[in-house]
Order: sequence, then structure tokens, then C-alpha cells
Amino acid sequence: MHIIECHFEFSGFDDHLVKAGTSVYLWNLARQFRDQGHRVGAVTPAHGLLPLLREQYEVVDLDWRTDDEIPVRLDPAEWPDHPDTVRLPVSVRAHRMTVDGIDIVLLSGGVLDTHPGSFYPPAGLRGHDLTALKTLVFQVAAARYVRQRVPAGAVVHLHEPVHHYLLPGLLAGHGFHVVSTVQTNLAVNTKVYGPEVRAVLRHERADASVADGLADPPLDGHLERAMRAYLPRTLLYADSPERPGHDYLPVLGLVSRSVAALDFLSDGQLAHALTQAGTPFEQLFQRLAVRRELRARTDLMTVGGCAIGDEWLDVPRSEERRKRTLDALGLDPALPTLYHNARYSVQHKGQKELFRGVRRLLDEGHRANVLLHCLSPRPPHDEDLTALERDHPGLVRVRTGPMGTPELMDWAASSDFCVFPSKFEMDTFLMAMGEAMAAGCVPVATAQQGMRHFGHTEDLDAPGATGLALPRSFRVDDEALTQAVHDGVLRMLTLWHEDPGRIAALRANAVATGRGFTWKAAADRFLAVFAACAEGRRPADATPVVRSVLAGAGHAPLPAGQGRAHRSGDTVRVRWRGTGLGRVEVVPAAPDPAVVPLAAQPPGDVFTGEVPAAGPVLALLVTGRDGRSAWSALEVRDEPELTATGSTVVYENRWMSVREDTTVRADGTPGLYGVVHKPDFAVVVPYADGGFHLVEQYRYPVEGRYWEFPQGSWEDRPDADPLELARGELAEETGLTAATMTPIGHLYAAYGYSDQGFHVVLATDLTQGEPRLEPEEAGLVSRWFPEDEVWRMVAEGRVKDASTLAALALFRRHLENSRPDAPAADDRS
Repeated sequence: MHIIECHFEFSGFDDHLVKAGTSVYLWNLARQFRDQGHRVGAVTPAHGLLPLLREQYEVVDLDWRTDDEIPVRLDPAEWPDHPDTVRLPVSVRAHRMTVDGIDIVLLSGGVLDTHPGSFYPPAGLRGHDLTALKTLVFQVAAARYVRQRVPAGAVVHLHEPVHHYLLPGLLAGHGFHVVSTVQTNLAVNTKVYGPEVRAVLRHERADASVADGLADPPLDGHLERAMRAYLPRTLLYADSPERPGHDYLPVLGLVSRSVAALDFLSDGQLAHALTQAGTPFEQLFQRLAVRRELRARTDLMTVGGCAIGDEWLDVPRSEERRKRTLDALGLDPALPTLYHNARYSVQHKGQKELFRGVRRLLDEGHRANVLLHCLSPRPPHDEDLTALERDHPGLVRVRTGPMGTPELMDWAASSDFCVFPSKFEMDTFLMAMGEAMAAGCVPVATAQQGMRHFGHTEDLDAPGATGLALPRSFRVDDEALTQAVHDGVLRMLTLWHEDPGRIAALRANAVATGRGFTWKAAADRFLAVFAACAEGRRPADATPVVRSVLAGAGHAPLPAGQGRAHRSGDTVRVRWRGTGLGRVEVVPAAPDPAVVPLAAQPPGDVFTGEVPAAGPVLALLVTGRDGRSAWSALEVRDEPELTATGSTVVYENRWMSVREDTTVRADGTPGLYGVVHKPDFAVVVPYADGGFHLVEQYRYPVEGRYWEFPQGSWEDRPDADPLELARGELAEETGLTAATMTPIGHLYAAYGYSDQGFHVVLATDLTQGEPRLEPEEAGLVSRWFPEDEVWRMVAEGRVKDASTLAALALFRRHLENSRPDAPAADDRS
């Protein structure tokens, strides 16, 4: 095959020119393609480095050039001092040098030669300096060169969609097989100005309609406004300018329309991009155009993967090496040792939480060596890092300047644990963690979807586990993650002292996993994808990871819980209850919202607090102790009209209790109220093949048999997780198990006399097994019905269970709201 690696930065052939990990990735991949006999080339800007490159390499001037003025539409809100359309002068020449048998075409001239120190224009230039459009100029010039000089049938491999959003459309229809690799850790809905895209495509005589129909629906409900105000701080979501006539297009949606394959670095990164599962963005994501576009093209989605350097695949560990390395650092080789190697990025890499969590551990008197390499262009002024090193000089060693690979290998091979508490789903492969594992470090790291291939997200007791997972984090300065680092490292240090055999088993798994990420294996996957594209086959068949992602991959949404909010003067009193919750916060629907956390009440499943009165609805962000998140809208009501002054339980058995409350109204009128208390139950909607599984059983109070959805509660576990309860009732009554369980609502059964509620859970991706009926369920039968027949049964009175009818209504509402163009479901503002 003829393969062209086309990217804004292709400098991995020279360590001194590398600006980001992508260039190293490209160079390793290109060499593997070359080694397997393929013709490999690259197209990249010269970045003003031609004089320097001519000193070290033979650079040939090619007889190709392009001269033009490109009309570029500018967003007037972003470029207030410029006209709506500017004409960028383009005068570009092509040059070629050959390094290790790989032809590298360098495009130079004008704006392409600016910013030689960084390659990328600094973000602060947008809005006032036209060199900020350097990537746009490169895309036009690269498309022209490829169309004119690269033979049809070649594979054009693009990297980082935010830097090549125009290229797929510019190359469409010219006989190339264009593959886009998503390496960026930007928000999945990152956007580009629509008029800019259309103007350039028209100028280049490409199909501008590829940019049509990519607008998001209105996101103006109270809950949606709160999400949009809060989510940018999580780095999961980029809120585009919201004003009349705005026209911004999701980059991934745009690119996916014109490529032969859309590739990801790991199956977890693909799952995250497709689902945003478990994140605070998941619910809003369901409404966006980018989700619709990606889900419509899953047959294009692949995982080529990434790898660690070949030199890391056989790093020998020995006591002699450990002693030599740690002695040279003035550390005690008899102590367990922690290792971290990453660029200095305290929020992205979770380093603030790492520094604070480890310092907390050492302050308590626990002893461990700590090796930290946090690469920074200049020594950082970091109070947490300084305090850690200052307060524990006998245990902590910090480097912030460059370190050579041999020295890093010494550090990793002398360490017991590598700690990587990355946040925001911004690390999608994390080569440094793979290198450390290959050198024998047991990982302690956040359970990011993009990093689950490292095996540390398995249960620590699982046979293939490599290390310990910390909860995912989507917060700046996350105290919960700081404590998780402290607790997780302490747990592993305890194992190191008390169960060395267990540590040895984890280490063996870590080494085997880390050394499995080879560039040859990655190249083989890419070549299979390229071949599928060239032969007109589905790229997804070459690396069929997307199937497991779409099947749910075991994801269970967090049950948000339920609560109440009452006005009290200028404030609102809030009470929220749920199972397995770690944090509940009220989020105002306002720019840069001042989030108000509710206080946890013992034993921790009830949260209360007061917030300023502001509107009829509150937006709540609920976070589970495992890191999953969910949003909920809570209607604000006036003070209760009835207040209890006393309560007496008059009847009680294992299933229920009845109490009598003496009450008083706001006007002082006394009263008596009887309340039936029963634990919440679950109603399961088992949906498959266009129909529902129902059960029929004899109901003693009404002396009849009726069809209904599977449902029930566990009197011995009234606080059971609703999804666990739903799974149990489904399996018990029907024998069915579901790969995907989706909460779709919480209702009250009969709130005129009872506080009992019920959770409605949609069960899909069903597998049949044997039911396990309890004695009270004798005679229960289960059967599948088409959806139309179920509605006829309702009309004919063969379904009389109120909770089943309510669940059907919620099911229909859920289907409506799952459409990207559906109206906001909770707009009560």
C-alpha cells in the first residue's frame, strides 16, 4: 500500500524537534509500515525550520508550488477588529527529505513558517493575529499537494481532527482512502465556525453541503442551562457561542462525514467518545448533533491503538539495579517506592491531588520513596510540590527538567508502584504508564475509560488484575481524588508489607500487559483497517471493538435518587436521598455558577442544605462514591402545608409499617394522618425485538390475575441499589439478564396514604435464563408480547397495574427524549 501520514506536526524523526507525543507516535507507526514493505510518506509544514534541517539532512526543492488568496470567513464576535471575510495570501512551496527510507514533504512559505518554536500558534492569538489560522492554511496547501502529487488509491492518514477538519472534505471524491485518528483530548463536541468551513470548501470546489445539518437543538431548559454553565470546567464539554444566528459545527461530526474510517487510540477512548458514560456530560450528550453523527457511522469506527517504545519491552529488574539507583538518589532501597513520569500539568494529570495525597500519607508517618518527574519548560512555582519535597527530603526526589530514557528506565525498574491519577478523560493511552508497567511497576491510577486497556480497572482480586483503580474525576482541585490517592497508595503499601506474593502476582500481570503494547501490533491493526477501506469493506470489521461499546460494555447509569425542596423566606431547604452517593450539589443555571454542596447526613445516603431562592426548579449534580455522575431537576415547592407534631407506629410486619401522625396546618388547625411506610420497589421494563416481557400472577387483594412488568422490593435490604434490585427481580421472575439497565424515572405508588416510591428501569440486550421464583410467586408466568399488543391489552383492561401503566408512559417519554432533535423535557423555567 501507499500510505501518506499527514499531520501538522511530523517531527518524531528528530528528538530535538518534538513538541508533542503525537509526532513520536507517527514516527514509530511510519517505521513499522516501512518495515512491512509498504511505501510510506509524510506531508507536514516546515514551520520555518528549513535552514536548520538543511544543515542536518539532504533537503530537495520540489517543482511544486501553489499561490492564491484564500477567502476565510471570521466570526465577528471573535474577531471584532477584522472584516467578516479576509483573504489570506498563500504562497507555498514543497520540499522533500528522506529519513530512514521515509519521504517527508515539507510545505513552506508565508504563515506556514511562523511560530517555529512552538509549531502551533499560541491560543491567545485568536481574534487579533491572522497567523492563528496557520492550521487552516496547511490544510488547504496539503490537500492541493496530495490531490496533485499523490496517486489515487493511496491511504491518507490524518491525525487530530481539530487540526484537519477541512482535509477530509477537500480530499473527498479524489480516489483516496482517508483515515482520521482521534488523538485529541479535547471535548467531543469541540466546534469550528461554520461559515469558515463552507467558504473554504466552496473556494476549493469541494462539496460544502457536508457542513449542513450539524446544528445542536435548543438547549434552553433549566437543567440544560445548568449543565452548559457547569460542564466547561470539567473539560468534557465546550460550550459554543450561544447567540442569534450562531453557526458552529462539531469537528468530529464534520470529519466523520467524509472519511473511510474513524480511528481511536483505545477501545476505552472510543467508548467514551460514543457514550460519555458515567460522566457529568452523559445526559446532555444525548441531545447533541455530534452524538447523532457518530452513532450513525459506527461502521467506520476502529481502534488502531498505540504502543510503548521498543526499548521498554525488555527492561530488566534486579535488586542490584534498585540498590544502585536508589543509593545514588540518597534513598533507602528497603522502602517501597512510588514513581510518576509525565509533563507538568497539575489538573490534566491529577498532579495536584497526587502531591497532596502523597504528602498527607507521609505526614502521617508512613514511609515510602517518591520519584516524581514532572517535565516543565521552566521550574514550576507549585506550593504543593514544594511542600512535599521540603517536608520529606529523605523520601522525595523531584525532577522537572528533561530526563533521558536510560535514567527513566532506572527509576521505573527500581520502583514498586506507578501512580497516575489522571482526570477529565484526557489521557487516552498514557504511554508513560505503559512503560512503567513494562518495567515492573504496579499501577495505582484513575479508572479512566481511555486507560482501561491497562487492566487496573479490573477488581483487585480478579485473576488478570494489574493494579488498583481510583475513582474517575472530572473536577479541578478534587479533594475526593486527593483522599482516594492517599487511601489507594496506603492500601498498596500495606499489601507490599503484608502480602508480597500478591504484589508479585500483580507485577507479573502488569509487565505482561505493558509489554503487549508493541508498535508492530498497532501497525498490524492499522494495516487491516487500511486494507478494509481499500477493498470497500466495513472498517469496523477489522477491529470490532465498537460492537461491545454499543452493547453497553457493562455500563450502568448512576441512580440519582430523589428529594424535595421547599422555600423558606429567601432560601430553599433541600433534602436528597440516594444509595451509594458521595456528593450532591446544587448548580445554578448561570455563567460560572457558584455550586452549593449539600451536607451528608449519617450514614451518608441523605444530603441536606439551604441554597438561595432562584426560580421554580433546582439543578442537582449527583456523584456516586464510584465516580459516576447524574443530573436531576428538582421542583421547588412552598413550605409544607401540613407539619407533623407527633408520630406513633400502630402496626408493623416485615414488609410494612403503619403510623399515625398528629399534624398541624399553617393556620394552626390540628389533624391526624395515617401513613403506610414500605420500601421503594423497582419496576423493570424488559424491552427486546420490538416488544416487552410481561409476567402474570395472582394478586390476592383484588382476587385476580393480571399482566404487568416484573417488579418487587427486598424487605431485608430496603436500601439496595435500585439497579441491583431491578436486575434481581428481572432474573427472579423471568430468568432474563440484561447487559444494559437504564433508569428512566422515579414515581410514587400512592402518595395519598403511603411514602412508597418505585424506580422504573429499562432493561435491554436481554439473555434468557431460568427464573428463580419465591414461594409467594407460585403460579407466576412470563411471556413476550409485541408492543402493539401490549397497548391493546391496556385498552381492553387486561393490564390494570398502575405502576406498569406509568412505566409504559415513561418508556415512551424516554424514546422521545432519546432523539437528538427532541424538545427539552424539563423546561419549566
